[in-house]
Amino acid sequence: METTERAVTRLTTTHTEYEGGRAVERAPLLFELSECASAQDGRGSGSGGAGIPINLAVIALQDRISGKLKQMREALNLPPRAGVLESTAEVWACAKVERSGGRIDDHAWERFEAEFPDWVRRITEEVSPPASTEIITPCPECGETRAFLRGDTVTAVVVKWYPDELDRAPVAKCRFCDHQWVGWGAMKFNLGAVNEDVLSTLGIDVNAFVA
Repeated sequence: METTERAVTRLTTTHTEYEGGRAVERAPLLFELSECASAQDGRGSGSGGAGIPINLAVIALQDRISGKLKQMREALNLPPRAGVLESTAEVWACAKVERSGGRIDDHAWERFEAEFPDWVRRITEEVSPPASTEIITPCPECGETRAFLRGDTVTAVVVKWYPDELDRAPVAKCRFCDHQWVGWGAMKFNLGAVNEDVLSTLGIDVNAFVA
């Protein structure tokens, strides 16, 4: 799981991420979310033909983040502050000070630590939705290998991954038993059956796997 420190950096500052093995400078994710709010939603939400089209899912996520920020600022006795980037950075900095002073208990601290990585996950899924692909590998839970879909033989395993974040672990799910797991290592590939082109596209070194 991504550390909270890294998550806050990605949320609030221009930062470096690695895409396809290349270092890429990226704007704060909270800024990207704001920019995305005025983009047309592919699911058909919009302004009804008048004004600027809006993305209702992004607006809902912005409202959620604003609500969480308000709650955290109140818990830390911080006054209201405009500017979600500045407010987020201030909340995290204050929370660390309070924790080091013993004024935040373990339960509350766990909530603080989990909140910002969750924002990163939610924003990424709105701004850069995951792609879906098939991988030739049996399910590690039920052992099922193949399914038949639209007359073609395909694998039981569906993998979701993020083209813009090749360093982010993909998530796989079996069609048959619904078992879900994270990361390529857990798949225990047989190299004779792996779609090496797909792995290469995902930035995965097939030499890391044992047949």
